[in-house]
Amino acid sequence: MVVAHHVRVARPADAGPLAAIDGRVNVNPWSEQQFASACSGVDSQPASALVVAEGDRVDGFVVIFRVLDEASIHSIAVQPAHQGKGLGQMLLNAALVQMQQAGAMRCLLEVRQSNSVARRLYQRSGFTLDGVRKSYYPAEGGREDALLMSREIEGKVNERA
Repeated sequence: MVVAHHVRVARPADAGPLAAIDGRVNVNPWSEQQFASACSGVDSQPASALVVAEGDRVDGFVVIFRVLDEASIHSIAVQPAHQGKGLGQMLLNAALVQMQQAGAMRCLLEVRQSNSVARRLYQRSGFTLDGVRKSYYPAEGGREDALLMSREIEGKVNERA
């Protein structure tokens, strides 16, 4: 029996696995406690998370913040062993659909200037460059610029982007 990856809302028990994934892929990862709020399932929280899983195994996540009619992608990550398989695109598409259903009109994000893979993902999905935040991210040997990107959320979200 072949089990395919699927996207679902994060649950409180996912906080530990999300922190573990983040620790493998980010220079400055979130702690399990930081993920716990996004995985709480409480609608009044500004943060929420989606995970991409195969069976019970979580292989990636996206954390979304929503304020009024704007939403932002705060973090998106996929296990190194599962990168390059379209899971990041699945997460991004699901996040955009969730934002649209919640009434968001615009999605904002920041991405490391050196992260060319993520930048291509966002550009393919309709995000455009809005500006640069100088020396924003901690990096090995100093700091790195953040590229500020956004896209409007109107009509049908392209699920094949």
